[in-house]
Amino acid sequence: MIIFGIAGNAVAAIGAILGGYLDDYLGPKKIIVFSLVGILLAATPLLLFPYPGTFWVCALVLCLFVGPAQSASRTFLARIADPGTEGELFGLYSTTGRATSFLAPMLFGVFVVIFNAQVWGILGIMIVILAGLLMLLPLESPEALRQRKARRLEKKQVKRERKEHKAAHRR
Repeated sequence: MIIFGIAGNAVAAIGAILGGYLDDYLGPKKIIVFSLVGILLAATPLLLFPYPGTFWVCALVLCLFVGPAQSASRTFLARIADPGTEGELFGLYSTTGRATSFLAPMLFGVFVVIFNAQVWGILGIMIVILAGLLMLLPLESPEALRQRKARRLEKKQVKRERKEHKAAHRR
C-alpha cells in the first residue's frame, strides 16, 4: 500500500499540474466538472470488477482527477471573490469542508453494511462527488460572473449619466 500511496500522490501531482495549465485556458468550472465526471467514470468499474488490477488502474486514474478538482476549486473561489472578501470566502470554504467531511466515510460505511461487501463503499463516495457536481452545475463561471458584474456596472453608469444629463438641462 505504501507503493500505491506514492504512485497515487505522483499521479495526483501530475494531474494538478496539467489541470492548472488547462484551468488558465478553459476556466476553473470546466476543469472541476471534467474532473468530477472523470472521478465518477473511473470509480464505476471498481463496483463491477473488484479485482486488484482493476483497483490499481482505476484508483490511479481517480488520483489523476483529484488534483485538478482540488486546485481548480481554489482558483474558482479566488476568481469569483470580490476584492476584500477573499478571507471570508476561503474561511467559509474551509469550514464547509470540515463540516461535511463526515459524509463520504459515513456513506462508505452505510453501503458496506447494506450490501455486506466493502467494494460497495465506493458508491457512498460517488454519491458525495455526484452531489457536489450537481451543486456546481448551476453556478456561473468566474468569466460569466465577471461579465454580468461589468454589465451591471455599465447600466449603473448609463443611469447616472442620464440623471446628470437631465439635471444639467434643468438648470
